[in-house]
Amino acid sequence: MIIFDILFLIFLLGFIFWVSSHLFSSIFYVPYVNSSDSAIHDALKLAGLKKGDNFLDLGCGRGDALIVAARDFGAKAVGYEISPFPYLLAKIRTRRHKSILIFHHDFKNATKAVQNADVIYLYLLNSVLDKIEGKIFDNSNDRAKIVTLAFKFVKHQPTKIIETKNLGRETNIYLYSKNP
Repeated sequence: MIIFDILFLIFLLGFIFWVSSHLFSSIFYVPYVNSSDSAIHDALKLAGLKKGDNFLDLGCGRGDALIVAARDFGAKAVGYEISPFPYLLAKIRTRRHKSILIFHHDFKNATKAVQNADVIYLYLLNSVLDKIEGKIFDNSNDRAKIVTLAFKFVKHQPTKIIETKNLGRETNIYLYSKNP
């Protein structure tokens, strides 16, 4: 009986952590949503990501794009995630990849990472893209490619748009260049 009580308590604490983490990110930032590996792969291919490139995912969630960038493209991948549960999940899922770094910080403080990135990947709501658009384009280097899944920037025009399927739905991928 005591073992059952302990297991139930562990489950309950885990569930509370999971729910509170999602509430935190949904209220203060962006709700965590998965994206399919195939849609991520399409986005990174569109951006021209290649071996040795510096890849940056702002709001990396559980690390899906970081894993695809490192595994399929040979990139050095850096991710930022503020929500505790997806961050911990990303740390666990990427532990075997030596070329992946994940920071538990607000990506608004990622100026240095933005400056060093060859490819910046964003799967964020339009409301968040509106808030960070200036910072991304002002701080990225001249050769950087910026790719967004499903949502787009308001003040900058994409250089290319392609369609992909993400989690069973048709959506667009938008490619931006600082100097088109």
